[in-house]
Amino acid sequence: MWLILCLTLLFSAGSANGGEQVELFDSDKQQVVATFANSDEFQKEAQQLLRTVSGRVLELNPSLDHAMIVKIPLAPPQRLQHVPSGIDAEIAEMFVIMPKKGGRRPYLILHTKEYETVVVEFSGAVDQLRSSVRLR
Repeated sequence: MWLILCLTLLFSAGSANGGEQVELFDSDKQQVVATFANSDEFQKEAQQLLRTVSGRVLELNPSLDHAMIVKIPLAPPQRLQHVPSGIDAEIAEMFVIMPKKGGRRPYLILHTKEYETVVVEFSGAVDQLRSSVRLR
């Protein structure tokens, strides 16, 4: 959980607004390696991923090692309702955690408008997002 907190503090610059950029963070380098305009394309991709949320991450401390992380500020914030997990929140910021190698599927770290953090699994593909941030 400490890693998630550190990641949150590293990236976080307050609540999402239209002026914030999409950032690509390399956890091995411990730095932002690229930034992109927060375009409609990124907003649509974020909405698609939110629609495929399948539940909370059950691991106590999911790994952020050897991952590429895409931060997408949501403008405007998007409602996420997942009844089986008890999630009903306005999401202001999304972090898509994409492990570089291995069997771990990507997952999301979400920040709500109420400054809460929710870690969830999703079933959607990240191919389009990877292409948008020039990862292949």
